[in-house]
Amino acid sequence: MNKKEYGKLSLDQFRSTVRLLPEVRSEFSAFEEVARTKAKKFMALLDEPGLAWASIYERPFHEQMALMFVFLGWNDDLHETASQEDPQEALLDWVNDGGRLDQWYEEHKDDLDFRHLVWLCVMVQRNVLAIMLFGQSMGTLVARVREGDEDALFDAVRVDRSVLLAPTCSDRLSRAELINDKHFFLRLRGAMKGPSKKYMSAIQDLRYSIALLRDCGFDRFSDQDLETLFISTRLYPNSPGALKNLRKHIHASKKLSTL
Repeated sequence: MNKKEYGKLSLDQFRSTVRLLPEVRSEFSAFEEVARTKAKKFMALLDEPGLAWASIYERPFHEQMALMFVFLGWNDDLHETASQEDPQEALLDWVNDGGRLDQWYEEHKDDLDFRHLVWLCVMVQRNVLAIMLFGQSMGTLVARVREGDEDALFDAVRVDRSVLLAPTCSDRLSRAELINDKHFFLRLRGAMKGPSKKYMSAIQDLRYSIALLRDCGFDRFSDQDLETLFISTRLYPNSPGALKNLRKHIHASKKLSTL
């Protein structure tokens, strides 16, 4: 296999991933709309106990995805994809419109546990949103909470309030309750409102793309790289000072150890 331009990704693979992001966000919005407007029908399909998904955030993002593949019976397909000469291209073949994922779903949709589908949708949605907002997945935010980083806890709550049910977060919540930590609960109340406007939804795709490249082993950008990866793909506007501003975003991303 030829050496790729950007770590584990070729330029075409990066562009293919970027093109998926608006569709992914649209599908997330559609899922939330269905859950909200058809709440009774939706919950009727989830009448058995065992819906809570927060404990999966205790694991790194790649382990969360692997577990969901197993739950949905995709473990053989996952192994096959990982063993390909180019796993990234094989994964893109899975998720593209009309790809293997769509075909697999049509063949097995009548046999699937609806709860597992909900878990998969919510887990992927919240992790992707966390990366778009904060450059790290829910699993990494919870790992930081485990190390005593309270900012990470409130960031995680902004993405998914149910993360408080994860053992690491519920332990911190219990300690705050025990000592009546008013400052903690004041910050928690603010976080429960969701992300603030300062996170600028217009650059969520940019944050995700930088984090993706970092996770794929590429984090040293020439000016030409910045133009090719971010400006030509319209992840960032071609405006005066664009390269300087992009380097600020990349510098901020380098402070984060892992996806």
